[in-house]
Amino acid sequence: MPAETLVYALHDKKLYKFERADQLSGSHFGGPLRAKFSGQTFGPKPLHLIACLGSLHIPVLSKPYLNQMPLIFGMHYDGCELSYRFDSDYKIEILRIDPAISLDDWPYANFPPLIPYMPLRLSDSPRSESYDSFAQRFENMPWPQPAEMVVAVPPPATIGLSFWQGADWDGVTIVFECDLTKREVKSYTRTS
Repeated sequence: MPAETLVYALHDKKLYKFERADQLSGSHFGGPLRAKFSGQTFGPKPLHLIACLGSLHIPVLSKPYLNQMPLIFGMHYDGCELSYRFDSDYKIEILRIDPAISLDDWPYANFPPLIPYMPLRLSDSPRSESYDSFAQRFENMPWPQPAEMVVAVPPPATIGLSFWQGADWDGVTIVFECDLTKREVKSYTRTS
């Protein structure tokens, strides 16, 4: 039985698919978000680190002062649209978050403040793929390709945590539009 693909990334017409690894690696899913925030305020609940992708797996991330790209989303913020700028010192400037007020019972009551940590590895060698082919895997993806790198995280089935409770089967996908030159990311969801 093949392992579940947890993260899909497309850059320069190359597809990178990530699955759970058995040992530490340069990329990971979930875990603590150790960042110093500035910019627009939000709260009171924290933002979630969905994944962190590294240059070991995606060579373009080896640009100076980049190396790792944190993929952050407001799981406690209903309909969250988040834009942020990051640097290599774990400083994150929130450019925009809407809504900026978290809910106690979103996405459902007792949703944890931390997504389970697991190291990631590439499930196979990066392969050529068009944005059209990439986008067809997920519901209502933007068209045309909205950013230099696009990352999609569908609801995980094997991490011991439901992202959306009953809506996991509705095709809810967290999308990240990544501008690597500006080190800016926009995150939001798409659903059927």
